[in-house]
Amino acid sequence: MEKSKKNLLQLEEALNNIELPRTNKVMVASSYYSICMEHYRSILTLLELRLYSSASALLRCLFESYVKGMWFYYCSDAKDIERLRKDNFEKPFGALVSEIEKEKGKGLSTAKKILWRTLNGLTHSGAGQVSRRISDEVIGSNFDELFIEDVKRFTNSYGLLVAGELALISDDRKAQTAVLEVQRALGFETLDL
Repeated sequence: MEKSKKNLLQLEEALNNIELPRTNKVMVASSYYSICMEHYRSILTLLELRLYSSASALLRCLFESYVKGMWFYYCSDAKDIERLRKDNFEKPFGALVSEIEKEKGKGLSTAKKILWRTLNGLTHSGAGQVSRRISDEVIGSNFDELFIEDVKRFTNSYGLLVAGELALISDDRKAQTAVLEVQRALGFETLDL
């Protein structure tokens, strides 16, 4: 947990002073990325408090805010942004993923295919949540260490991806270097920034 918190703080510090272009696409995408970073911090805080059901319920929100940020930055047009501002934007999540892959390459649909059902169950109090609350005759938190480590890994991964996107958009070399440092500290392959 200490490593995850340290890396989060390093990313937040690096991103605090970046300057983003003031375009509609950047502002909307960055808003989603900001939500994603908030979920990242919230999940780690909830894990530390041993509120595992609440932490895991945010995993889909983390993933979704990342995907929506990517879509608005790489795929949206002025009409999409206007619909969003009027709270009238609707596009199936699978379509967002497909369109991102057309622009950025494959990979996101694989993550969605593997994770989506589990993420939905964790968010909507499905079997993944309920089964981890029952042990023998006691009802309460019963999340094993492997699950908790997976939650941390997932959270660190998407937090890192978002920080990388923000560092790229800002063209801030210091922020990009910090992202690469955290990436190495977490043991992930090097991103090409």
